[in-house]
Amino acid sequence: MLKLYAGIVLLGILGCAVSAAPYLVIYPQGLALVEETRTFDIASQGAITIDRLPDGFILNSLTIGGLTVLSVTPSFPSPTGLNGWDGMNVEVISSAGTFHGRVIRFEGDGLFLATGNGTVFIRDFSAIRAPYPYLKSAEVRYLSEATGSEDVLLRYLTRGISWEASYRAELGDGSLDLTGTAILTNDTGISFLGAEIGLIAGEINAPKAADFEVRALAAAAPEAAVSQASEYHRYSLPRPVDLAPGTTLIPLLSATLPYERIYRFRGRAVETVIRFENTSAPLPAGEVSVYEEEGRLLIGSSSIGHTPIGEEVELTVGAAFDLTGERVQISHLRLGEELNRDSYRITIRSAKDELVEVEVLESLYGTWTITESSLPYEAVDSRTVRFDLPVPAGGEAEVTYTVEWSYQ
Repeated sequence: MLKLYAGIVLLGILGCAVSAAPYLVIYPQGLALVEETRTFDIASQGAITIDRLPDGFILNSLTIGGLTVLSVTPSFPSPTGLNGWDGMNVEVISSAGTFHGRVIRFEGDGLFLATGNGTVFIRDFSAIRAPYPYLKSAEVRYLSEATGSEDVLLRYLTRGISWEASYRAELGDGSLDLTGTAILTNDTGISFLGAEIGLIAGEINAPKAADFEVRALAAAAPEAAVSQASEYHRYSLPRPVDLAPGTTLIPLLSATLPYERIYRFRGRAVETVIRFENTSAPLPAGEVSVYEEEGRLLIGSSSIGHTPIGEEVELTVGAAFDLTGERVQISHLRLGEELNRDSYRITIRSAKDELVEVEVLESLYGTWTITESSLPYEAVDSRTVRFDLPVPAGGEAEVTYTVEWSYQ
């Protein structure tokens, strides 16, 4: 299922209680998918406030289970009065210099600040600057069939959490003892207590970071109506919107489309590609984050251009961990002043437990003719050919070809 929305990423603490241990999938690129169940007081229609979002929160990845999301509006709460700054980590600008530390209290015309060099009293300061990511929050307007105290499932991505492997090898008499350690780093400013954790090894194409960019996946939310507007497309939102200063999130469209997973080798890593035909509605250009396991596992991210109905879409989401490729030039022969003959061998090795087919794409230059090949090929364009290479489970396969080419 593919769902695309204009939306936001969120984590809730204010006005709710944690009702289950969080579940985290941590990627080595400094990214984590967080799943939390929180209890809110839900009305048939209303708003909930979700605040104290982690630093590094990616706002285009939120899903909220069980609610029809009408809009999501992020905000940056300001402290109420001077006492509202107590305990916050701030930067204080004064005539005596710039200081960094935690506010202890305000007193008279100054404040006490706990710094790395001890407690400092600062008089006649000109400005206080607070790191607003520490206090990110958002208001979610919704419709709900269920009312009362309800468990709400939240899923979102955050940067600032990463892991890496560290190994120790002890050599003995003809053998070695190898032990591995997972090193987890959490720089989000928020603790995840009692978390169940999964660690992902491999390269994914991570979503782009954005400052309060928003994406909300709504349950059966009304969609925008699409109509032709000259040479473009108009997306008319289905209900009035309270457009406050800042960013507001409104569900845009959704579709269920068949897809196929393909593997592609271009001379480097074997890529994982999700391919589908857009049979739903014209899709505006944007980034698509791809999930599996009912939204519990991010497998990568890719961008699409403006896509009309009937067009094919390909999402390159990352490198296939269990497939490796090697491209070797076997020979090169100069046949004349402008004419050359080259031979290549491409080998794909698989650690998968099933047969897979890999698209091998080869770039050719000048005026070319393939004189010999171990597999049939298809000319994708004037400079690219494709071989479809079946690779057995736990084995390897190769394709060889010879091309004569010139720059004439």
